[in-house]
This record gives sequence, structure tokens and C-alpha cells, in this order.
Amino acid sequence: MMIVHPTSLSDTLDSAAEIIFNQKTILPSQRSDLAAMLTSRQIQSEPNSGYFLPFTSESGTQATLFTGEPLHNEFASHNIQLIEAARLLVLIAIDDPDSVRSIRLADRRMNMLCYSSFCAKGECKSLTIAYMRYLIASKTEAAAIRLDQLLTKLAAYRDGKGKWQGFPFYYTLLMLSESKSHEAANEIEYSASFFNRLRKQEWSKERFSNRCQSIQHRIISRREQDAYPLLLGEYG
Repeated sequence: MMIVHPTSLSDTLDSAAEIIFNQKTILPSQRSDLAAMLTSRQIQSEPNSGYFLPFTSESGTQATLFTGEPLHNEFASHNIQLIEAARLLVLIAIDDPDSVRSIRLADRRMNMLCYSSFCAKGECKSLTIAYMRYLIASKTEAAAIRLDQLLTKLAAYRDGKGKWQGFPFYYTLLMLSESKSHEAANEIEYSASFFNRLRKQEWSKERFSNRCQSIQHRIISRREQDAYPLLLGEYG
């Protein structure tokens, strides 16, 4: 599977994210190529330092979340690529000055924006979940503390039916499935009331449907194996 798409930042981000999601190996040479491509697209100077520039050929292309939900406004489109690129750079762990500088620059930009402290307005809901995935990937003590704070705020938006008011359901579940925190376990247990109704859902062969189906299977499997009660005991 091609990872780096020479004329598409969005396709590159999506391809790399899918490989990681499917727990496949990215070879060292591929990681280096990916890091080089991402860092070459980053804006280094103000007023937009930290952001990653899409290619001209991507003009007019609608941004989507990994689980397929579309993003309609320009702010969300730019920031989902910022967050996803930073997350990938963290995950592929290329220890070179350009990558380290790029992550630091992206992190500084994200910390200036509303979703880094939780924002439940419009498409910032999706960006908040994306930022939480970035924190999970970061695996630092400071990131874990902030993640728990954001998860606590997410719980306040429960709709009483197993979902969260206005937050993208499968994308939120994806984020929760990546975290082993006590708060994430609580939210997964909360989602069971809605999730159980989806067990017999028919899925298409389309890639976003495949991803959502995989997320559903992962969540169900972890719950049925009593993984989350164990986590509650370990992290409580």
C-alpha cells in the first residue's frame, strides 16, 4: 500500500493512519519518507506557523475524519490535518531534528486553539476528539493528565442514550478504544446502551464502513472479554 502520495497531503495522512489502525508495519525507510514529506509541508513562520499545507491539486477537496464524517468549514479542515500530521509524527518516532521541531511547532499551535482545552461548538467537537487522539499517542505524563481532564468534560455531554451530544460517534469510539485510562473505560461502558443495538447492523464494503465495523468489533471484543472491568481495577 502506498503511504506517501506525492501530490496529496490528505491521502498521505489517511494512508498512514490506516496502516497504523490495522496494526501493520511501516518500514524504517517508509517512516523516513513519511516524516520528510510531512515536515516539508509545514509552515515555519507566523502568522500560521505549525500548520501543514495541502497541495494545490487538493483545492476543493472536502476533509473527512478517519471514520468518514465530513468537515465543512475551513478552520476544521486545516486543523484536522494539523492534528493528524502531528499525531503521525509522534507515532512513527523519527528522532531527527526536523521531526522533533515539527512536533514542537505543531504542539505550540494546537495549544493556542480552543479544542486543546475542550470545545463543544460545531465542528470543533470533532477537532477536540482528534486532539485527544494526539494526546493518547504522545504518551507523556502531561498528556495523560490533560486527556483525563478532557474525557471528564466529554462525559458531561452524554445524551443518556449511549452517545455524546453532537460528537461524531464512531470517531469518539475510535479515540476511546485507543486509551487505557479509567475515564475512557467509563465512557465505553456508557456507550453500551446504544452500541448493543448496532450488533446486527449491515455494513457496506466501502472503506469508511469497514473502519467503523472494525471499531465496533474491537469495542465489543474488549467488553466481552471483561477487559474494561480489569482496567477499572488497574487504573482506579
